[in-house]
Amino acid sequence: MAMPPSRPWAELQHDLLVAIVARVGVPDLLSGGASRACSSWRAAARDPLAWRRVDLRDWVALTSGRRAARPGHSSSRVPVHAALFGILEVAAKLAEGRIEAVLLPEFADEDHLLFLAERCPNLQYFSLPSTCMTYDQFCKAIGGLHSLKGMAVDETLINYDVLLHVHQCCPDFVELKVSALYVDEEMASVICNSLPRLKKLEIPSADMSSAAIIKFLDCLEELEHLDISGYETSAISSLVLEKASRLKFFLWNSKFELGEFVDCSNCGEHNINPQEPCKCMMEHKVMDWLAGPSQAS
Repeated sequence: MAMPPSRPWAELQHDLLVAIVARVGVPDLLSGGASRACSSWRAAARDPLAWRRVDLRDWVALTSGRRAARPGHSSSRVPVHAALFGILEVAAKLAEGRIEAVLLPEFADEDHLLFLAERCPNLQYFSLPSTCMTYDQFCKAIGGLHSLKGMAVDETLINYDVLLHVHQCCPDFVELKVSALYVDEEMASVICNSLPRLKKLEIPSADMSSAAIIKFLDCLEELEHLDISGYETSAISSLVLEKASRLKFFLWNSKFELGEFVDCSNCGEHNINPQEPCKCMMEHKVMDWLAGPSQAS
């Protein structure tokens, strides 16, 4: 079987280049990797669509070597807290206000979230792993994010008044990811009562009671996607499986058992991250391009 002729990567269509560049990661883009590529790849790195999803979770590795010079002083190390504001400002400008998702590093705080709310009012998703957050400032930031559809936060923010504020300010909010050590029926009730329209809930690697799982399945009537993988105690009973059978996606694998069922493709409707093309579509586009134009028989 003859191999298709090779084609230069610079000839990839612009929209596919943008999708690839968007997966490179902000640290690599900002550290100059894109500037050493060909003109078509540099143009893709400057396209606002490449900045719809800004992943800064590993950004501290970049700042460790980042220095700033001040007039009359030798270059000095930039504090990561202050430098993060600069990176967010650059990303907001490159995206031309189109940032849809931001994944913040562990040291980010409510000031950075407030900054995002001012610069990116159309933000649809954010991840904020900080465990030291004041309710007032967090709620103030949420008040400016009316397009928010989902967030990933620490269990310290699982408070009825805080989540109710999210529900009231963000009418399209349907996705929640929580980092927690233990989830009992009381915490489950807080989530269910304050965010009744959740469609996607992720609480991985937590010690979770069977009563909490059943509470989610009984009370979140619109729930489609539930991920409780990696939990520390086995709480999956036949009753849980029966109630979860209505879901499109249920992941419960742990050190005790392996379990998963998926009733949709990886680009199904439950995925509310339109800023990131699904992997299957990316693979099809790349393979179609490598195959070259179709030849008439």
